[in-house]
Amino acid sequence: MSPFTRENSLADTLYTRALVRAAEIQGSTQALASLLRVPENTLLRWMVGRAQMPLQAFLRTIQLIADDERKQAPVPRAGDAPSDKLRFKIGELEARCERCDGHDFVQTDPSMPLRYINELLCCGCGNRVVHGNLIAQLAKDAVYHSKALTVQRQKRTAALLDKSRKLRGVQSATRGDGSILPAEGQPGKKTGG
Repeated sequence: MSPFTRENSLADTLYTRALVRAAEIQGSTQALASLLRVPENTLLRWMVGRAQMPLQAFLRTIQLIADDERKQAPVPRAGDAPSDKLRFKIGELEARCERCDGHDFVQTDPSMPLRYINELLCCGCGNRVVHGNLIAQLAKDAVYHSKALTVQRQKRTAALLDKSRKLRGVQSATRGDGSILPAEGQPGKKTGG
């Protein structure tokens, strides 16, 4: 069992839970780091939510878990099977049905534990989707959303800088009393000489 349980994680997210599970499958964080081709310290930062995990590493992690799940027969849950609706989030984004954009899902077989290889049904339209594929698409959406926010921030910053430069140009072309000085080459008052 990995020493990095959910209780030890600073951020309990889809990313950190997947990494903990993948480290358990691999037998150690060192083995998982080697598989993902990253330094172990980087992996440990991802596992506690101190650094953002790249999309390709997350997709590889999901694939590793799904491959392991296919090797093991699922054990039905003891007692009553929950029929709760499921929602999956990364930050502010929620997984959505590709057909109807719904956010609520249920397991096709609620008696089984939730695994990445399970099929889910969209509560809105009944569309079937594999849990791991839904999570992978959510991760991709999160990356695209993050990039879009970065572009918007860069545009706002550039606009503010441009406005600031223009404002400085206007300020430097004013007299002390606030009236505007004529720019060079423009007709103005002729001075005697």
